[in-house]
Amino acid sequence: MLKIPPPLIVLILVISIYFSSKKIDLINIPFQLEISIFILSVGILIFINPVLQFIKSKTTVNPIQFEEVNKLVTSGIFKYSRNPMYLGMLMIILSTSIFYLNIYSILTPFLFILWINKFQIKREEDFLTEKFGKEYLSYKKKTRRWI
Repeated sequence: MLKIPPPLIVLILVISIYFSSKKIDLINIPFQLEISIFILSVGILIFINPVLQFIKSKTTVNPIQFEEVNKLVTSGIFKYSRNPMYLGMLMIILSTSIFYLNIYSILTPFLFILWINKFQIKREEDFLTEKFGKEYLSYKKKTRRWI
């Protein structure tokens, strides 16, 4: 099973977007820089908030060793998304995609969603179902995976 840290995937995609901008013609749209900065800012805030909640709850933030989770966090931003850290990462990729807008950069957010759903979230959900049972299944029913 692949165990690549999601932040590393984000870094790889952001770097690949940058290098694609050197090879593929860019598309320009009005307020492109401002939109990109806004989405990046929101993405960073969305990413940091759950990290702080995990630290406050004294549970692991490590996405590779999620087996160390000792508490199901369902309050705060987790009321609205079961995966706000991944949502924040997606927004960081999306902001970079908009900044270096080209055909490849448009695809990268979708690549991230496909990868994170298959190789990370699915494994985490299986683990959380096994560890927290009905409590997690109830949370899963009322809270969306992304937003």
